[in-house]
Amino acid sequence: MGEKKITTGINIDEDSKRYYPYNDVASNLIGFCSSDNVGLWGLEERWNDELTGTSGKIVTAKNVNGEAISDENEQYVEVENGSNIYLTIDTAIQGIAEKYLEQAVVENKCGRGGNVLIMNPQNGDILAMATYPDYNLNSPFLIEPTGLTEEEWNTLPQEEQSAKLLGVWKNRAVSDLYEPGSTYKLLTSAIALEENIITTDHEGDFFCTGKYHVGDRDISCWKTDGSHGVQSLRKALQNSCNPAFMQLGQKVGAKLLYKYYEAFGLFEPVGSDMAGAYKGGFFDENRIGPVELATMSFGQRITVTPLQLISAVSAIANDGIYVKPRIVNKIENTDENSIETVEVEEVRQVISLDTSQKMKNMMQSVVTDGTGRYAKVEGYSVGGKSGTSEPPVGKPEEGYVASFIAISPIENTQVVVLVILYDPHGDSHQGGQTAGPVAGQILLEVLPILGIPSDATETANIEEDLPIVPNVIDKTVAEARKILTAAGFNVQINIAGDENTTLVSDQTPKSGIKLEAGATIYLYTVENEVRVSTTVPNVKGMSAEAAKTALRAANLNIKTEGTNGVVISQEPSSETQQEVGTVVHVVIKEQMNGAQ
Repeated sequence: MGEKKITTGINIDEDSKRYYPYNDVASNLIGFCSSDNVGLWGLEERWNDELTGTSGKIVTAKNVNGEAISDENEQYVEVENGSNIYLTIDTAIQGIAEKYLEQAVVENKCGRGGNVLIMNPQNGDILAMATYPDYNLNSPFLIEPTGLTEEEWNTLPQEEQSAKLLGVWKNRAVSDLYEPGSTYKLLTSAIALEENIITTDHEGDFFCTGKYHVGDRDISCWKTDGSHGVQSLRKALQNSCNPAFMQLGQKVGAKLLYKYYEAFGLFEPVGSDMAGAYKGGFFDENRIGPVELATMSFGQRITVTPLQLISAVSAIANDGIYVKPRIVNKIENTDENSIETVEVEEVRQVISLDTSQKMKNMMQSVVTDGTGRYAKVEGYSVGGKSGTSEPPVGKPEEGYVASFIAISPIENTQVVVLVILYDPHGDSHQGGQTAGPVAGQILLEVLPILGIPSDATETANIEEDLPIVPNVIDKTVAEARKILTAAGFNVQINIAGDENTTLVSDQTPKSGIKLEAGATIYLYTVENEVRVSTTVPNVKGMSAEAAKTALRAANLNIKTEGTNGVVISQEPSSETQQEVGTVVHVVIKEQMNGAQ
């Protein structure tokens, strides 16, 4: 046979590459690999050795010319496969956290994004850890998440480009420090109660005139249109009163505060099983003056990471026991078919069971009667604390930080949620009004997933009275119209053919959902499947009736939670494009004016 001279063709080479099927889900936590599958960021970097394994090889001898020497001692070292790492993250809960975080950041025009952490205080499991903006793990070098155009990007020096990408990639929950603001008042309260310095409900322990003189200056309360007057600890926590907590800080003293800060894990990096964990930033204990003592008592001028704060508050919720947060719960060796379990680590008892119960009871009061009212969840007991911190000294460009931390249920607490919004520029920068509703929305969806039963009766009774949208697909248009009208709904359809013979191919909303009578059901046929989009109006701040009118004017349906008050949140969010007939879920709660 003659020599084959092939100049074109297809060559198939074996290769392997890390692929992330969920794209941007938990991207800032997971991190990514290089082209040769070496972990470069996040958990991929932190657990690279365990995930990678060892390549196989042949061990032999060679002579001085580099030629192999035939030798019976030649050895083959087998391949060792990498281990499988199992996370505590619940993908459904992670999805909920990311959905509401993105919505909150966009609606509140947050200049520096946000965080949501969800933790089981009993075993330290991190159920969700969300950062926004996030990025696609399969294409981490895209510039879109940086917020810059390609033209702007190309004008940046290489160092600035790298810094921008690092800012998008990093897991801010463990590597960013922030001033926690009034959420930190929970720790000051717990310390004072534990040391029997104060009780929960003694009126007259504190007095607020709207400001408090400390050292060489007056430090104001957030309530600029008056004062909180005489207060107990419970009332001070409900009102989030800064002067009261400055007075409490003076009673406790820096030495005692620092003893408990250390016990709450604030002086060491938290999140050793994740990459880039930082520890909090605090004053030198020997240099704490009256101003420093005052500000740190209500959460300003000291810094913590989000993971440090949620871990500390989880200790308060977990009968006073600090449990080390856990992101990896087991490691599977596929070669040996063995599983190593990462055990729950109860680090220490920080406060007593009695103090824990008192704290949770007061946290519940904050939600029922204080600045946390927007975090209420019908049918569940919820406790929490709002937080609003001012920009750090000398860094006004960083803006305010609005936050809310929530626990539920009050008895046998099983979930803690922390919501942080950096530099909000919406209608408010107050944590109770911006982050509180987000925490409530998250709990509303997460608690049923965790199997925590609701004791709701009022909402259930309202739901029972609502008609269910029937399934009319494959019915004739005439039959569908008759069925829907009988159920109390309006019908919208464009049809040129005979309603008695043309079949319905689709409907919006889908069947099975409960809606108020008068809602409009949009029908489609094979001959007419053209979908029309509409812009969702902003109904936040409206009454239920006003919201219903506005949404129906935009050809949208409404589903409400709550009856008295105004709309505090909506899903889908305003200004998004949605198909006509889409159901907009709104949460209605009593209006709240001014809340830290």
